[in-house]
Amino acid sequence: MKPNLYICHTAYQVLIDLLRAGRCACENGPHTMVLSASVPDTAALAARLDAAGVVKTVIVDETKWPGTVTGPFAHQRAARAFEKLCGWKFDRAAYENVYIHNDWSVLGRYMQDCRAGYILCEDTFGSTLGPDQHLVTDQRAAADFAAKQRGKGYLYWGDSPWCVRIESEDAAKCTLFPAARMVTDSKAILLESLTDAEKALVRRIFLTQPLPEKADGATLLLPRSFVADGLMTQGQQDAMLKAVAEKYAVGPLFIKTHPRDTTDYKALFPDATVLERTMPSEVLNFCLPFHFARAVTVQSFVLRGFTAADEKIHLTLDEAKKLV
Repeated sequence: MKPNLYICHTAYQVLIDLLRAGRCACENGPHTMVLSASVPDTAALAARLDAAGVVKTVIVDETKWPGTVTGPFAHQRAARAFEKLCGWKFDRAAYENVYIHNDWSVLGRYMQDCRAGYILCEDTFGSTLGPDQHLVTDQRAAADFAAKQRGKGYLYWGDSPWCVRIESEDAAKCTLFPAARMVTDSKAILLESLTDAEKALVRRIFLTQPLPEKADGATLLLPRSFVADGLMTQGQQDAMLKAVAEKYAVGPLFIKTHPRDTTDYKALFPDATVLERTMPSEVLNFCLPFHFARAVTVQSFVLRGFTAADEKIHLTLDEAKKLV
């Protein structure tokens, strides 16, 4: 069996693919993991992954090729431009399977240009089952959809003719694609079934600072960056999160923020334990020796697969704003 290729854009995707690679033995050396430079602290993360030996990493800075090419032989010309500028060339014959979570990315377009025959994985937990799938339905309603299905351009989120299979937490519940294209690959079952050795591996990769041994009755706040999304100012977000914490926090406060959120939470909550923003929140399900009393988030799917809290509170953005 040849090694697999895993293409990751977030720490969550790295976590999932690291575990899957570890369970997929290969006699021809480690699997390859391509890390987009959009993954926080990419170089340090890649060094820890390489040291663990499960995968060998390749870092690709997609910003060096943000464009597209049109006209005759567009996909060949686009692929060559990507390879020249980004410094990595894909060899389909070297890999058993190609897995990617974000096929709308520059790397996703490159996979389509290479006619890779890739498997699309969920980019977050249960994303194929969410109630809002307007990106897919809007794409299919576009006038040029049929032409793109014939290879004249790019299609994303599993609609590309070069996407051979789509993974879902529960394929039987996903109505976006024909059943023949779907496969169930439960990340919840994966994370619940980890061995002690796998848990130790994950901690080596993602925990770079010691955590408290005890925090009985603690609250975990999991914010996202509404500032980065252009939905509010930093001052408005700070005031909202302080109001959320004042209403819902019980016991010691822990904060695990989104990787794109650059808020100084130690300044905002001086007495809180601020966890690394580069650590996937799913790691908390098994890396701590205690349960949280509460986990609280605002307008995020992060609590879907979260099991490390006795009570999970999901607020809409409007509900959170009303607390200010």
